Amino acid sequence: MEQPESTTTAQRPGALGESAVRRVTGARSRALNVVLTSGLDLALVAILGGLSAACISQGLSGPYLVLFFMVLGVSLLPLFSFFHNTIDSIISPIDYHELFAQTVDSILRIESFDAVLTATFDRILRLINVKSGMLIFFYHDRDEFNIFYQKGRRRRVIKGARIEENNVLFTALRGPDDIIVKHRLDPKVNHQREIVDELERLGGEVAIPIFYRDMFLGLILVGDRMRRFSPGEIRLLRIFASRIATLSTSGFFFGQLVEKMRLEKEFELASKVQNRFLPDADLDAGAVRVRVHHRTASLLVREFYDVFAGDDGAVRISAYRVEENISGTSIYLPWIQASIHSLSRLGYPPSRIIARVKRIIADKGLMDEPVSIIHAVLRQNGSCAFAVDGYQTPLVYRAASRTLAPAERSARSAQSSLRLAPGDALLVACRDIRALINAAPARYAEIIAANAPSAGRVRSALVKQLAEADDGAGDRLLIVCTAGRGA
Repeated sequence: MEQPESTTTAQRPGALGESAVRRVTGARSRALNVVLTSGLDLALVAILGGLSAACISQGLSGPYLVLFFMVLGVSLLPLFSFFHNTIDSIISPIDYHELFAQTVDSILRIESFDAVLTATFDRILRLINVKSGMLIFFYHDRDEFNIFYQKGRRRRVIKGARIEENNVLFTALRGPDDIIVKHRLDPKVNHQREIVDELERLGGEVAIPIFYRDMFLGLILVGDRMRRFSPGEIRLLRIFASRIATLSTSGFFFGQLVEKMRLEKEFELASKVQNRFLPDADLDAGAVRVRVHHRTASLLVREFYDVFAGDDGAVRISAYRVEENISGTSIYLPWIQASIHSLSRLGYPPSRIIARVKRIIADKGLMDEPVSIIHAVLRQNGSCAFAVDGYQTPLVYRAASRTLAPAERSARSAQSSLRLAPGDALLVACRDIRALINAAPARYAEIIAANAPSAGRVRSALVKQLAEADDGAGDRLLIVCTAGRGA
């Protein structure tokens, strides 16, 4: 089997050869176009000169002869203009293949979209033999105009240009097929006179709009020159405008796609980090039973919780929520968990733990978003101490009275206490679940009464009932705690 030739070494000479062939072919086409158009002009002059010589040799002269040649010249000019356009369309002075190759090469070499526009616009002007031009481009993602201006050898990019949205050129160009050519306008018409004045102020002869479907992106304005623009040259400008629109829109959506993929990877990593820190949903520690229902609506968790048993046998329950943006939760919420663990093992009560964590967050400037926290200590004998900072007050179900109500909070201290009797239950719920329970506390009390003292059955029955009334948006957190047997 033959080994394939190395593309890195064998194709370079070929590529150089093809480039040289393209340059030679383009030069020949331009030279042939000049020869044919010049020959056509000389033919017109020869025809008029020959007729003049024939008439003079026959003794014809006078004003009627002058009038005859004027009428003849006016009659022949459209015909010769048609021949000019035909030559330009068949043997164009513009090498489109060379333009395409140079444009692609510039795109591959230049990373900035503004630089691509500048380089390509410069080549367009040179190929149609225009020394001045202006490209006005609107960036929808930044809500600003950029102007790419060129006059002779002077090139300038004006970023964040102030342009009136009701500019007469913008209002006249309502779609991609609308093209303004100054010599076709009638200055006697008021509206067209305004367009002519604006074109003269900007030094433009032809205005080509840039549209992506129905979305306006800007316009191309090319300056005046000795020869009028051919249909082929205007077609080239329209192709350039359409490619600009496609390239800019594709680049914008590609950038959004890359950003989305990057965020998805970060969120996926953050979700893995968080899930590793989240404890099990069930905890049995002596007489204390804890059952957790935790459901997230996105990769990043806004409602975080922690349940663990200390060395003294007491069970510590924490819940915290980021109120605003979710950025940083993958790092900071597990940090809060670790801080609460450490302070708990040092013997800090719930109120001091919350105050210490909030102080560290404020002093270090760790999070811009406010964090709501609740921390409770439930001991084996049913006594419970809790502290709340921005979070919902826990609910207490009393088996003796079959009632469900918020726990009483101390008016003198940041820390409150209560005691759970056998059959009682302590509920820590997120804001949305708390709102649903507050709407019908008697009904949820009956559900707890029918399933107590089993914390697992209470959790299942409450989650089933809540699912029927819940809209399903956002994170959901419900912690059910009991201090009796039977879980």
